[in-house]
Amino acid sequence: MENLEYPVIARRYLSTLIDGLLVLSAFMFAAYLIPEQNESSRMLRILLAGTMLFIYEPLLTSRFCTAGQLLTGVRIRRAGSLERISILSAYIRLLIKIPLGLISFFTIPFTKGKRAIHDFAAGSIVIYSDDLPLAAMELK
Repeated sequence: MENLEYPVIARRYLSTLIDGLLVLSAFMFAAYLIPEQNESSRMLRILLAGTMLFIYEPLLTSRFCTAGQLLTGVRIRRAGSLERISILSAYIRLLIKIPLGLISFFTIPFTKGKRAIHDFAAGSIVIYSDDLPLAAMELK
C-alpha cells in the first residue's frame, strides 16, 4: 500500500459535497410531494430527512460507493486489507464525520495515508478507485 497515492482534500470534499447536494435534493423533492399541512406531515418530512441522511452514505459506502465517490473516483476501504468497510464501520465513520467534519478534514494532510479523524475511528482509508486492482495485487 506504500505505492498508493491518496486523494487530496479537495477531491474528498467534492465527493462529500456531491453526496450532500444529492441528499438535499432528494429531501426537497420529498418535501414537495408531502405538503406541510399538519403535525403528522411535518413529522413525516423530518423522519424522511433523517432516514435519507443516515442511510444513503453508510449503506452505499459499505456495499458499493456513493454518487459522489463514483463521480470523483474515490472509494472508502478498510485500512490494511482494502476490503469494503462494514455497515457498522460506515455508520461509525458518518457519526464522527458529521460533528467533526471540518476539523477532521484538516487532519488529512498530516496523517499517514491522508486519513481523517473519522477514517481512524472507522478503520477506513480513502483511495482512488483506479488503485483497487493495484492495491489487491500488492496485498498478495
